[in-house]
Amino acid sequence: MRSLIITLTAAAVSLLGQANDPNAPKVSVKFRALAFDAPIIGSGYLDGTTAKRLDISNDFLSGEQTYRGVPTIAFVMVDDLTKQAPEAPPEILAARSRGSAAQERARKASEEYTRLSDLAAKATTGSREGQAGKISASELAEAEAAQARLSELSRIMAEANKEADDAQTEVNNRQRDHQQALTEAKNSKAGKAKAPTPPPAKTADKGKAPSVPPAPFATYTFPADGKYILLFASAGNAKRIMAIEDKEGSFPFGSYLYINLTGKPVEVRYNGNSTPIAPNGRAVIKAPVANDTYAQGEVLTPGEDGFQIGYIARTYQQADVRTLFFLLPSEAGGHSINIKGIEERKQPEPVADPNAGGAAGGKAATK
Repeated sequence: MRSLIITLTAAAVSLLGQANDPNAPKVSVKFRALAFDAPIIGSGYLDGTTAKRLDISNDFLSGEQTYRGVPTIAFVMVDDLTKQAPEAPPEILAARSRGSAAQERARKASEEYTRLSDLAAKATTGSREGQAGKISASELAEAEAAQARLSELSRIMAEANKEADDAQTEVNNRQRDHQQALTEAKNSKAGKAKAPTPPPAKTADKGKAPSVPPAPFATYTFPADGKYILLFASAGNAKRIMAIEDKEGSFPFGSYLYINLTGKPVEVRYNGNSTPIAPNGRAVIKAPVANDTYAQGEVLTPGEDGFQIGYIARTYQQADVRTLFFLLPSEAGGHSINIKGIEERKQPEPVADPNAGGAAGGKAATK
């Protein structure tokens, strides 16, 4: 699972780069989404560098989405985007950088000061005790030079510490002003009138670093343009996507799509006609009975006694309804299985306004 999260995080950065690359290959697709187990609320998908909200239900297919972008679509939690801390202005980042650099100079000067102080003390002590001969000539020369260097290091440490303190003070002040500006903007959006305050002094625009989107919880690479149904299944903390190509005639209204997730082969039988479905396979059964009548399907599973009925699905046949059937394992054992059905009703075609588009042949509205 850790490797999956790392892969998804890397995918987010890669997709961001592709989205900004005009030469990257693009696809144009329409898709519907369905969560196989738990609903995914607060989710969305990346469209370029922005995220489009799309809650994914486990009871019905989402509305049709239009996606035009790089072949790999990334799904993220849109709430993660809104909950991220506001990006610090460049002035605060610059002040932090100056403070860090000053602290590093002070640290290095302090280390050198300590080393030279020890060396000078060793030379002085040895001279008083008549042991100067135990100090090498190079150390003695360095100790003599250290006396002059120590005062310079003291000055460097004092200046660096002051610069670090000044930088931290600037960070604190700018953060206070930035937070105040955010609060005022929020109150303004909420319609709360507040006394105007003078805007902070403008500084040179140093540009913003590109933001990196949160790690997607699932990705899918569309093989080509077209229409798809995306099914989301849990995989630890992430999700995996099973895609069904939904091109014209592949899963028409009035038919049933069986997806076998039992882990064993099954047969679906209508009116004596059997359709075998391998594990993780799928099959479309088109209008087994006349419209507006009941259809009874039998799902047979294997055992020591051969294929026997594991589930009976009784449905009402309608020309404008198509049904997804997920075949699932059952804890009851034997030939028994569970089934989950999701129906989708065909939406009526939009009716053209006869009064619209007089130039295109429609009638002009009369007064």
